[in-house]
Amino acid sequence: MSILDYVDEDKTPLPPKNAEVLTTCCDYCIVACGYKIYRWPVGAADGGPKASQNAFNVDFPTGALQAWVAPTQHNVVMHKGKPHNVVVIPDKDSKAVNFGGDSSIRGGCIAQKVYNPKKPTKDRLQSPLIRINGTLQPVSWDTALDVAAELIDHTVRKHGANAYAMKMYSYQFVENTYALSKFSRGSINTANFTFHDTPANVTSTPGFRDAGFDNFGPAYRDWGDAEVLMICGTDPYETKTMIFTQFIKPAIDQGQKTIWLNVRETAGLAYAKSRGNALHIQLDPGTDTPVLGAIARVILENGWEDSKWIKKWVNNKWESSSGFGQGTRNTPWQWRTTWGKFQTKGFEDYKKWNFAQKEYNPKTAAKIANIPVEE
Repeated sequence: MSILDYVDEDKTPLPPKNAEVLTTCCDYCIVACGYKIYRWPVGAADGGPKASQNAFNVDFPTGALQAWVAPTQHNVVMHKGKPHNVVVIPDKDSKAVNFGGDSSIRGGCIAQKVYNPKKPTKDRLQSPLIRINGTLQPVSWDTALDVAAELIDHTVRKHGANAYAMKMYSYQFVENTYALSKFSRGSINTANFTFHDTPANVTSTPGFRDAGFDNFGPAYRDWGDAEVLMICGTDPYETKTMIFTQFIKPAIDQGQKTIWLNVRETAGLAYAKSRGNALHIQLDPGTDTPVLGAIARVILENGWEDSKWIKKWVNNKWESSSGFGQGTRNTPWQWRTTWGKFQTKGFEDYKKWNFAQKEYNPKTAAKIANIPVEE
């Protein structure tokens, strides 16, 4: 592995006044924090420590969260056939997230991801690989595409269009979403197609759309504005760091209560517990559903639900089945509302259904999840 002979940098150049400036965003999670890229040729004059000598227009050394460049934020790449310095730093002018130029440890290392044959990225694949006689061997892109096309054509002709499946993430519209969805649904004409967070080609994960709202609908500040925040099976500090540090952590510091359904104590949870207003329901893996159903039952039994909100915002049976939910009007394939087998007739029917599920009895759910029933 190349990591064994890699020596980290202990210094890094500053971008000069004439460095090319581009914008990008971190691709590690959905927060998409803004970043700036400074690019200039290797061998050209670097920026100096005075404000008049560098692209940041600041005197060095600087203070915390002011413009500076860590070794992890610099790399050398090939651009138009020549080596160029690149510096990738948080965009302190961002108006949405990473306010003031903050970043996660992942976002702060974006520059290290670009290809440099003198760094650990030299292990990166340089061409497609096809297994030939039991061994993966490099081939040209033309060869790889020809083989893929023949296999797809054979599959569709022998087994039908729906034998070809495509599951993809829904970011980078032109490069990814548009091209792959047009290929799958247009050229192949398969119904076996969906995005990363759904089991079928629908606009949201099941259940949320039936209720009348999109699971990606909340603004980031909603996470901080909530009086109580329930976090299930994840830790925003580790998976969506900027949401945690910019919105959730300040709210926790101001008294926001958090409930964590997690199999282990993670860093964000440990911080919330240190502030004295966090509940950790340390359940066994895969038992979230009965626990959430039992919590819903306790709420319903005590009449704690927000009846006015439910009446105004949650879809009724007609609204869900007529195409606003998961009906055939907005899906390429018959799904559950067509048959009516997995859908309630509104809130009161859901309440009746919840009470009928033995797994949602708090004692039963606690036993399944291996947690105290009091939780």
